[in-house]
Amino acid sequence: MNRFTFVSALIASFLLTELPQTQSWAQTQMAHQTSSKPPTNSSRNAALSDAASINEDLIGFALEGNAEKVTEKVTAMRKVIPALRSLLDASTLESLTRQFADMEQASTRNDVLGVALASVEVYRFLENATDPASRPAPLEVAMLDYSGFKLSILSRKEVTDWQAVAVTAKDSDAAWVILTKRVQEASLRNLVAAIQDGLRNYVERKDVDGARFAAKMQIEVVDVLEDYFKRSRKK
Repeated sequence: MNRFTFVSALIASFLLTELPQTQSWAQTQMAHQTSSKPPTNSSRNAALSDAASINEDLIGFALEGNAEKVTEKVTAMRKVIPALRSLLDASTLESLTRQFADMEQASTRNDVLGVALASVEVYRFLENATDPASRPAPLEVAMLDYSGFKLSILSRKEVTDWQAVAVTAKDSDAAWVILTKRVQEASLRNLVAAIQDGLRNYVERKDVDGARFAAKMQIEVVDVLEDYFKRSRKK
């Protein structure tokens, strides 16, 4: 059994145990949004989470090639930006506004992947701006989501930007190093470690299909991690 087949089998087996059924991209993102909703008494976190969810949806539609839905989400994001101005510091707001301008420019060119590439950075800014004390799961879980989103986009571009892929993969490794200290469940640690190990190997070999596969696994394992931290809080 080769490495790709082994990792695929390991992840598939774990996810079948943890998740009741195979989910479409849209269903997976809905699960993310449901499980990552902040406490109702945190209006700031709620607003940031809602804005992040718009970008999650946009990225999903972009990966499906649904330009009409991508445009709808760009419009939705345009409407919420005024409300974000009082929630973000000046530096974050400036960076987010700049990325949103890139989203709109790409949208006018019907470049759905270009929109998504700017949108995923908006998602990162919003997640990083969320109050850590009120998060249902550590920030690093969202950063694995960010990595999976970004790698999924980069791996679908006509010309693969391997430097950007390598930086994104390295950042996800850094997030996992922090997370592994907080995940006590050995099978879950082994699963995420296998995904990260596979990703590093695919990037080193510049295997775009492998990198896309690892990105998909990162996104799917986020559901499992979120559920783990949800269960941990109840103990």
